[in-house]
Amino acid sequence: MKLVHLSDTHVGRGDNAARLQALLDDISTLGDPADHLIIHTGDLGDSGSPQTMQQSRALLDGMVDKGWRILLSPGNHDCGDAWHVDPQCAALFQDHFSSYLFGRAPKQYPVLTLTADCALIGLDSNAAEMSWWERWAAEGYLGQVQIAALGMLLDRAEVRQRKRIVYLHHHPFLDAFAVRADVGDRNYLSHLLGWNTRRFRRLKDAYSLMQTVRDRVDVLLFGHQHLGLDYSAEGQRYGIPLALDGSSSTGTQMDTDRMRYRIIDTRLGTYATRSVAFPV
Repeated sequence: MKLVHLSDTHVGRGDNAARLQALLDDISTLGDPADHLIIHTGDLGDSGSPQTMQQSRALLDGMVDKGWRILLSPGNHDCGDAWHVDPQCAALFQDHFSSYLFGRAPKQYPVLTLTADCALIGLDSNAAEMSWWERWAAEGYLGQVQIAALGMLLDRAEVRQRKRIVYLHHHPFLDAFAVRADVGDRNYLSHLLGWNTRRFRRLKDAYSLMQTVRDRVDVLLFGHQHLGLDYSAEGQRYGIPLALDGSSSTGTQMDTDRMRYRIIDTRLGTYATRSVAFPV
């Protein structure tokens, strides 16, 4: 099976709806939908407003109507915005996108989707961040209950005998290969702020997550950073062969006119990056 990794499309901001449609049109040319599965690692929309959800849902539904399968994990923008998450917004998002978040599985995290050769496990990295004090800054917080459930899920026979893919929104690595700001960069001050604050925006219980998935996961997919970097060298410290940041597929807040997504071959453990110019 091949996984198509999208992330941080931020529909509702600027021309991102048209950009996501262009990406989906390109994905439609890849071949038989039965051989692929699209994974979107959060921030599908730029806000948790009902209007944004309806616009985003219409784009995904168009692909499903063509026979494509899509899995989605919630991002902080889906459940609030850049600075906080909101329980009511999160509940609305879960209800509106239930078929993409859970499929036919129970409506709880972690969520397991089995294919002939893959066990795909989705996490909600906003789950433990809904209390008044935790919700601000939106760094992401899985919570002990979800991490414990993930550990038990990874022990199940039907999971162990397949390729194991874990996907979530917030990034679990500290610094790693973050790009330093250079005076020649556009938006230099923004890059400088991002570099110096990134360690404070890491998933709050990243350490517990990585100890749980150590040597038990084949592919780890996430987003949130808009950097689009390959973190496999960092992931291999935990026995994870592939660890990939999905970037902002639509190029949101990135100094590029090209959009991008990855196609991951789960059988070979390799990937290719496909770029899409916009306007097409």
